[in-house]
Amino acid sequence: MDKLIVIEHMDKVFGNYKAIDDLSFSLEGGKIYGMIGPNGAGKSTTMSLLMGLIFPTKGSGLIKGYPLGSNEAKAIMGYSPEFPNFYSDMSCLEYLVYMGMLSDLSYDEALKRTKELLEEFDLVEHQLKRVAKFSTGMKKKVGLIQAMMHKPEILLLDEPTANLDPTSRYEIIQTLKRLVKQRKMTVLISSHVLTELEMIIDHVIMINKGHVVLNQPIDVVQNEFNQEKLLVSCNHNEHLQTYLETKGYFYTLNNGVLRVSIDDKQKCKKEIVKFIYENDYELDLLKEDTISLEGLYQQLVEENDHESTIQ
Repeated sequence: MDKLIVIEHMDKVFGNYKAIDDLSFSLEGGKIYGMIGPNGAGKSTTMSLLMGLIFPTKGSGLIKGYPLGSNEAKAIMGYSPEFPNFYSDMSCLEYLVYMGMLSDLSYDEALKRTKELLEEFDLVEHQLKRVAKFSTGMKKKVGLIQAMMHKPEILLLDEPTANLDPTSRYEIIQTLKRLVKQRKMTVLISSHVLTELEMIIDHVIMINKGHVVLNQPIDVVQNEFNQEKLLVSCNHNEHLQTYLETKGYFYTLNNGVLRVSIDDKQKCKKEIVKFIYENDYELDLLKEDTISLEGLYQQLVEENDHESTIQ
C-alpha cells in the first residue's frame, strides 16, 4: 500500500536539547494511527514537524510525495492542536465559516460544511454562542471541526480527549471513529488517554526520548505481548518466587503479582497449583495475562533504552 507520510532519520534540536532523535516511520492511507509516549517523548514536536510549523535540524519527510511544510502538503492535512485558540468575539458558526474560507472554501461551501459538522458533533444548538464561553469539551469539538473543514486526506490530532470528563471523551472518540471510517481519512492521534485510543486505532507508534520504540498494527501488538504469560500470587509469594527460579521460569513482580514467562501454559499452571497446595498455601490469583495498550505503554517505558526498538 502507498505511504502517505514518510519520515526518515529526523532530528530536531532546540538549543542543547534534542527533542527528536533519528526519528523514522511511515503511515499508510486509510488507517488510524495512535502515537503514544511519556511527557517529553517528542509527540507534539513530531506533530509540529509534520504540519511544517517547525523544520527538522536533520533528516527529511514527505507528505504524499510533497516536502514537509510545502503548500501542497499543508493543503491535504487537517490539524487540531492540544490547546486550540479561538477568536473571542466570534460565534461558533462565524468562526468555523471564517476558518473554512481561509482553507479556500467559498462562503457557501464553508457554511454548508460547518452545518454538516456541527450536526455530527452535536453542537447545532450552540452555533450562535461565542466559542470563548464554551466548555473545554465543546472547544475540543470546535477544534476538531476546524481541522476537518476542508475534507483533508490526513488528520493530525494532538491530545483530542485530554482534560475531558469520561462522557465527553467517549462522545469525541465515537464521533471520530464514525467520521474517519466514512471519509476514509488517514489519522494520526497523539494521546495519553490510552483506554479510548485502543478503541479506535489500527496501528500504534510509541515514541520515547525522541525516537520510535514500537511501530506495529495494534492487533499484532496485542497478540505478541499477550502470548505465554501467567499472572499468579499466593500468601507466600517469596517462596513461590524461589520455586519459580529453581524451575527456570523468568518472572517480574509488580504490586504483589508475579508475571511469569512460560513456554508450556498448561504445564506451568499444573506445577504452580501443585506447589501451592502441597505446601498448604492459599492461591490468590492464577490467570493468563492480557495486556492493555496502557499496560504495554508502561512496560515499554520502564524497559526501553536506545537499543530496544521493536519494528
